[in-house]
Amino acid sequence: MKKITFLLVAAVFLAAGSFAFVGCKPAQDQSSGSQAKQYTCSMHPEVVQDKPGKCPKCGMDLVEKR
Repeated sequence: MKKITFLLVAAVFLAAGSFAFVGCKPAQDQSSGSQAKQYTCSMHPEVVQDKPGKCPKCGMDLVEKR
């Protein structure tokens, strides 16, 4: 009985450790200079530009895309 309990506990820890190891991802570089900013219209998300300005469809200000 103790052997089965030990094997079950060991299997649970092994599974938890492997899930934790597989779930770890390297941190991505979030520096602002590495990616160009994109701006989009709140009402027309298909309008995307690389600089702030006005939407060509409705004239609203473009907002920075997150």
